[in-house]
Amino acid sequence: MASNNIHIHLDGSPYWTAERFAAHSGMTVGAVKKRIERGELPVDSFNLEDSATARATKYINMIKLAEMAASSSFDHPRLKS
Repeated sequence: MASNNIHIHLDGSPYWTAERFAAHSGMTVGAVKKRIERGELPVDSFNLEDSATARATKYINMIKLAEMAASSSFDHPRLKS
């Protein structure tokens, strides 16, 4: 019987900075940030500091990214023919 389970090793956290994603993907940080701006990478924004004046940082949600990749209905906008 076939299994539909997907196992993903996240190496610590499901939220990655643009810098960490770039290091693991081989992309430049600038390219990752452009993909975030264009909505091609799923992000969540939150503040990890206790300061009320600190700005929220965008983190790539690796769980959402894996779900997008596993979805048969996902069509990457730049890969359409």
